[in-house]
Amino acid sequence: MSETDQRSFPFAANTHQTPPSGRDTIRLGYVGLVDAAPLFVAADQGIFKNYGLDVRLSREVGWATVRDKLLNEELDAAQAPCPMPFATTLGLQSTPTHCVSGMVISRGGNAIVLSGDLWKRGVCDARTFKTAISNSRYFRKYILATVYPYSAHTFLLRDWLESAGIDPERDVQIVTLPPSQMCRNLSAGTIDGFCAGEPWPSLAISNEIGWSPTASVDIRPDHPEKMLMVKESFDTQYRDQHVSLVAALIEAADYCENPANRESVAKLTADRKRVNCPEALVRECLSPVFNYGMGRVEERPRFLSFQTQSAHSQANSSLDWIMRSLDRERRIIDDSARSNLVRSVFKPEIYEEGLARVKANRTSRV
Repeated sequence: MSETDQRSFPFAANTHQTPPSGRDTIRLGYVGLVDAAPLFVAADQGIFKNYGLDVRLSREVGWATVRDKLLNEELDAAQAPCPMPFATTLGLQSTPTHCVSGMVISRGGNAIVLSGDLWKRGVCDARTFKTAISNSRYFRKYILATVYPYSAHTFLLRDWLESAGIDPERDVQIVTLPPSQMCRNLSAGTIDGFCAGEPWPSLAISNEIGWSPTASVDIRPDHPEKMLMVKESFDTQYRDQHVSLVAALIEAADYCENPANRESVAKLTADRKRVNCPEALVRECLSPVFNYGMGRVEERPRFLSFQTQSAHSQANSSLDWIMRSLDRERRIIDDSARSNLVRSVFKPEIYEEGLARVKANRTSRV
């Protein structure tokens, strides 16, 4: 293999044995966000157990911690930002480690939030934010936070800035913070805005410390948000349990997507050991209405959605935005490497196996 091939596809020589064994307990990591609801439903309603799994949920403070614990095998699987399995496989900010995913768990659910001070300065959209940047360029640089460098949040924020001719590299400073620390930093004035998933945008808006000029549904409707991520070695060694894990999350996601279950999902998610947020606010996050703040409340039926069979059929094509966003930063060498990366990381056949298991399980209950 040439040096160029190794850079393009660093995991190409990776080989694993397949011992016929299973894990007694699967350690599943997540960060406290509303879109982790399918994990809570699967755990609390016995769905994991229905598929023969003993799953221990592990709440982590941020996405870098999730990645590091997965690579160090302190976690077996994780709900992760959609670009993370691809970035980790490429070795972006980590040792190159082949990771795979068979399921997009959720779509959308993010928003950009700016400080109330910017609103007072006349900022109401990207165009007026550019004016504010120009007016202050000799005095300060505005600081915006995202949750992980290789996440939909970062890509959405960059797209929004660039839509108004703002250079994300030169005109602002983009930093990384855990999602749960966004509101306190915005309130303290250490950042001027952020892009994060619910409930943190809605919490900032309800507490009147920020407002939203735009949400993910406005910038990139139905973009893939969270994936189930495992190391390739876990999939190789424990494929049957991996498929069962996907099956359980398919069933739980279906439950979360049903509006009739919104009350129970909100209650499970708001728990202080899970997301630690007022139940009424979580219920609002799950509703088809988004409060942008400053008197603007609009219907947004697809603001946050959980994976369904019809949505999964579009997953491969919708990953193109993720690939193009990585490519925009010159992280992938060429089109061939990009295609190889998608095929090696995203495994729709795992989802199909899990879906077949869900259908069989439902039939057996009748």
